[in-house]
Amino acid sequence: MREDGFLATLSEKYFGQDDTKLTTDILEKNDLIEAERVALNGENSDEVEKNYVVGTSGQTKPLNFFNDNNELVGLEIDIIQEIDRRLDDVSFSFELTEFASLFAGLDAGSFDLLANNLGESGDRRERFLFSLYPYVITHNVIITGQDADDDLKIEDFAGKSFGVVPASPQSLFLEAWNETNPESAVKIEYVDSDPSTIIRDVYNGRFDATIYATTYLYDVEQTFGIQLKAHPIENEDEIRPPGSYFIYRTTDVELRDMMDEVLAEMREDGTLATISEKYLGQDDTQLTEVILDKNNEIEAERLEQAVKENDEIIEENTNSSNGKIFAPEVIPQIIPAILDKLPITLLMTVVSAFIGLVLGFAIALVKIREIPILSQIFSVFVSFMRGTPQLVQLFLAFYGFPLIVRWLNQQMGWGIDVNGIPTLLYVFVALGLNEAAYNSETFRAAILSVNKIEIEAAKSIGLTNGQTMRRIILPSALIVAIPNLGNSLISLLKGTSLAFTVTVIDIMGQARIIAGSNLRFFEAYIAVALIYWLICIVIEQLIKRLEKRLNVDQKEVEHIETIQTENR
Repeated sequence: MREDGFLATLSEKYFGQDDTKLTTDILEKNDLIEAERVALNGENSDEVEKNYVVGTSGQTKPLNFFNDNNELVGLEIDIIQEIDRRLDDVSFSFELTEFASLFAGLDAGSFDLLANNLGESGDRRERFLFSLYPYVITHNVIITGQDADDDLKIEDFAGKSFGVVPASPQSLFLEAWNETNPESAVKIEYVDSDPSTIIRDVYNGRFDATIYATTYLYDVEQTFGIQLKAHPIENEDEIRPPGSYFIYRTTDVELRDMMDEVLAEMREDGTLATISEKYLGQDDTQLTEVILDKNNEIEAERLEQAVKENDEIIEENTNSSNGKIFAPEVIPQIIPAILDKLPITLLMTVVSAFIGLVLGFAIALVKIREIPILSQIFSVFVSFMRGTPQLVQLFLAFYGFPLIVRWLNQQMGWGIDVNGIPTLLYVFVALGLNEAAYNSETFRAAILSVNKIEIEAAKSIGLTNGQTMRRIILPSALIVAIPNLGNSLISLLKGTSLAFTVTVIDIMGQARIIAGSNLRFFEAYIAVALIYWLICIVIEQLIKRLEKRLNVDQKEVEHIETIQTENR
């Protein structure tokens, strides 16, 4: 840049003169410093191995997955490990995250590159840097069960359910289809799961169809010994043009070029083809003239843009959210779209809280009275629910209850349609049972804290057990329990954000869908965090008012009872 005058041009632009010339004194001084550094650290100090972190999900078989020995393997893993072997001064390590968080992690600097069967979708090309050519060429198809008709098109699936991963090219394609073809809209079921599980869910009838590459379909059929149908997609490029790429930040051109150079060697000596045949059963790495011409043109445009000094473009990028690392002006635009799903979040919270209150109170009474058998069963239940992650409980409900219903259908001769059961029901059960376990301990401690003298006094004046519970025990116990019940309610509200993992779109799910569309993950998460925070503040205030009210009522009752005692 100094030699070709570009550095001088920038200096004149911002300083009004060329302040980039190096004097003899500066040259000699810095050469001396560098010589001392080399002498101190050794001649090979510049060759210290640099580690690059690769972001992947580990759930995209056969490109990246864990084998029976719990080792991360797959086509992409083998390729990167081969690049690692061929480069002496760098190394690669892998970090796992869910698919929807990959680009957010790359933006945040948690990863140096992404490897997760990623292709062109939305504005990824504008926000990130792609490898020059794809390392494998895949084609998307519509996958259905064997009982479906042959050669179905997307318009034939009006009203049918598609299982897709949020923020994936497939989900973006279906969202765009529904928007432009409302009369032929499909039912999109979002699920945070690996391709293998979603494809098998199609086979089991949970979803009518899904869209995935033939490589995934081939792997599922080979692994599980099942057969499904693949329907070609005419407008496949609208999902994503064929080809999977490594994706980098736009500033990491050197890393991209270094890896591209090794990939070219691997393609030329046949290593890439060997890896493809190992995992895909065929060589899917050959680049067609169309792919070569297209990517060469994209790279030429990128290089031209990188050196272009156009004030109009600079001004446009300055005044818009495009290209900004953080665009706070986007947050107010995202919030209304997220609020559309607020009723779902509130519904899950209210219903689950109701289940938790009723069942929790019943469990507390059983354990206090030490009812044989039931007391032991509930103790195990509470221990299990408090000792396992809420996400695991949600998955157990989502995947386990359908198995129970199918078993009951076989044993009882019932005809319950498992796939017709609303997913919200599983969420109510999982979250409600979890809430009941915690509430039971809150109620039990609160009831046991009531002064036994008050209970004995109530019985001495002829109150029944039921009357004593309603008029003496519960009012006093609630005063103790309300703060903890309020905390549980807030935890439950935040816990509903997990429902998106089993296809329920709440405010958290909506935020992730929006972020997957515009790649503004940080802004979307700030927006949804503000909404959660505001709701929690409202709950806290309501709890405080209720607590204050109960305290007042309790004091009035105690005052009346004191007067009655004195009159006697």
